[in-house]
Amino acid sequence: VGGGTAGWLTAGVIAAKHQARRQHGFTVTLVESPNVPTIGVGEGTWPTLRSTLKKMGVSETELFRQCDASFKQGARFNRWTTGAPDDGYYHPLMLPQHFGQVNLAPHWLADEGSATFCDTVTPQGRICDEGLGPKTIATPEYDGHANYAYHLDAGKFSHFLQRHCCDTLGVRHVKADVTEVHLDESGDIASLDTEQGISIAGDLFIDCTGFAALLIGGAMKVPFRSCTDILFCDTALAMQVPYDLPEDPIASHTISTAQSAGWIWDIGLPTRRGVGHVFSSSHISADAAEQELRDYIGPAARDLTARRLAIRAGHREQFWVRNCVAVGLAAGFLEPLEASA
Repeated sequence: VGGGTAGWLTAGVIAAKHQARRQHGFTVTLVESPNVPTIGVGEGTWPTLRSTLKKMGVSETELFRQCDASFKQGARFNRWTTGAPDDGYYHPLMLPQHFGQVNLAPHWLADEGSATFCDTVTPQGRICDEGLGPKTIATPEYDGHANYAYHLDAGKFSHFLQRHCCDTLGVRHVKADVTEVHLDESGDIASLDTEQGISIAGDLFIDCTGFAALLIGGAMKVPFRSCTDILFCDTALAMQVPYDLPEDPIASHTISTAQSAGWIWDIGLPTRRGVGHVFSSSHISADAAEQELRDYIGPAARDLTARRLAIRAGHREQFWVRNCVAVGLAAGFLEPLEASA
């Protein structure tokens, strides 16, 4: 229940895994409200998405063509240590060689050189500095000379997954608003009623309804555990920033820059940048936070409107109860700094 990237990825993974069972009556149905928009902000991913899409039979070439995608080779954290303009370090996605056999940190510390730890143990920071990609045009799909994930347009990605799931994997797509969840005598979810008069029965129900958590919270009554006592950021402001010139370089890493009460993400796509400010409203006003965002972007922000999103840091006490599983925001949302929220 629920679309977006969480819903369509979940439907696609299940449908791809059980294709051989379709002839025996196995079906995957995705129920999506036509009246609830998706969040559509998350533009950074993890390398594990590559294996997920490959298992679903998705063409990586078509992913780049249709989802405004670019490479992500890690994150650069600017001004987190001293706050100076040249203060920054990389978290690359490429692991050091023999990472599981030897700890390279003591050797790097003993050297007392000027090289960063990233440059000492992996070439990926230099690859990013040089504006290069993790693979060449001749590298097979989902393979790379360096580890990588994607930056992409979340809205386009959701529609791309929807088409693949419905046209290739046989997922049934029902556009309807869930109004009632029926439980059987054992406490399992038996069926759903919708405002459009459609009733849907099933064996396993996946809650991808976002913060609403219609199934895991509403029907199964699983409590929400807040983490706001240790995770203070509760608001995000997002902007889509056009490039000055079509040939402007595209950063192949997320740029995360510390601010007075939060941090700014800067993600390069082929046609624009996704830039936003995650901050604590207890420590800075929304107007001041927006000004920090506009100061970071510069003149390009003059005619842009910031989209404001509330962050509820926390998670459900259980993600899987009886025949109901929560995925995505329905399960929880923490700090998006490493694109792992």
